[in-house]
Amino acid sequence: MILRKLILLLSALLVLAGELVAQTSTITLDSCKAMALRNHAKVRTAMLEVDAAHASRQAALTHYFPTLSVAAGAFYSQHYLIDINNHDMQESDNTNLHVDAAIDGNGISVSELQQRLDERGIDINLAQVIEDLLSHVSVDAQLQMFDHGMFANAVVTQPLFAGGRIVNGNKLANLGVELAELQLLMTRDEVELNVEESYWTVVALQEKLRTVDMLQQLLDTLEHDASAAHQAGVIGKNDLLKVRLKKGELSAARLQLDNGIVLATKALCQLVGMDYALLSDAAWQVNLEDLVNEPSPSLLGHSRCADAVAARKESRLLDMSVRAEQLKHDMIIGEALPQVAVGATFGVNNLIGKASDNALFFATLNVPLSAWWETSCNARRQDIKRREAEINRQELQQKMELQTQQALYAQAEALALVKIRRQAVSDAEENLAESRNYYDAGMVGVSEYLEAQTLLRQAQNDYVDQLVSARMAMVKCRQLIGDKD
Repeated sequence: MILRKLILLLSALLVLAGELVAQTSTITLDSCKAMALRNHAKVRTAMLEVDAAHASRQAALTHYFPTLSVAAGAFYSQHYLIDINNHDMQESDNTNLHVDAAIDGNGISVSELQQRLDERGIDINLAQVIEDLLSHVSVDAQLQMFDHGMFANAVVTQPLFAGGRIVNGNKLANLGVELAELQLLMTRDEVELNVEESYWTVVALQEKLRTVDMLQQLLDTLEHDASAAHQAGVIGKNDLLKVRLKKGELSAARLQLDNGIVLATKALCQLVGMDYALLSDAAWQVNLEDLVNEPSPSLLGHSRCADAVAARKESRLLDMSVRAEQLKHDMIIGEALPQVAVGATFGVNNLIGKASDNALFFATLNVPLSAWWETSCNARRQDIKRREAEINRQELQQKMELQTQQALYAQAEALALVKIRRQAVSDAEENLAESRNYYDAGMVGVSEYLEAQTLLRQAQNDYVDQLVSARMAMVKCRQLIGDKD
């Protein structure tokens, strides 16, 4: 959370800086980076991914708390759900009734009881008495219940142990937040690198254009002098045509540079999210000599190179991937472990025309016996994925060490070539000045003078390209070893 706030604060400061620079119509590298970090689609998408990861973490946190569910309903039935009717018993059914008697707790049949009455001289026809009695007995009962009603209940359940899935799920959600924030930082680095490369491409083309303009001025003077010399018969028509042909070549080169600047500027506008009209009319303030005057990362030994790789965002990303696979494995194991929960339910109903309520407290223990086999297979499969992630991490870390060392070598070579190209420009300038003097003295022809101009232009272009290449090599090294300017 702290990292995300710092990122948002830095983005806001960069945005303000970019807006201020845009208002003054002065384009700098920092202003372009500020606008790109605000407007670029990848950065905005990465920030949304951070917000989504925070939402997932908050959702995972809710699993620690009790769950509450409420249900309510009402019904109306066309017929009673309970309907019991007993009609009067027919006389013919009386014979199916059985009468039992007992004397002193001992059972006795009706015939035995009649025999004892006869022995004692009691003149009672017991069978007739029972028959007369039953003839006056009838049953007419009816029970009808539940044709409409309403009910409602609430259930609260608190998980006590869920096989560690709740804890591991929250750890995985926290890891997802860290992963999203790290992806955001990596995206910002990528966008800044692309902006810097695009920015210096525009600057390099403009510098080449200035070289062409300078040579065109020399050729305009040379054409004027050559035309006068041709009219005076000092030089031939061929020399004048060579000058005009060289002017045509420079005009074609200038057209190509103009088109290249427009395309490169539009590409930069797409990165920073600025209108082309605003960026094309702005002033570009840059000194090419300052590109390589900053301290550059030095070559590292194997141990320091390994330390630099371990501190890279990519290495942290690989570590997180291994950790995520391990947490997924632990969550699968939790599916086969017992689950314990406690809870309570409270309900009210009105089914018989009178409201009633009741409460119930319960505890549950769920042991997934039959899932152990399947879970063990899934856990073994996930453990294989974890080991694959570890192998991938080791391989990529070795490649990143090689990448870092190669980048440092490339930087050293680029900086060495800058000195060589700078010396070539100095030599070409001296050669052009000398050729000019010789041409004015009539010691060399137009061809030699034009060749000196061509060499200067080539040396200037090579020098500008090498400055940009060296700058990009330095920036990449800083990103690889975590040393930002």
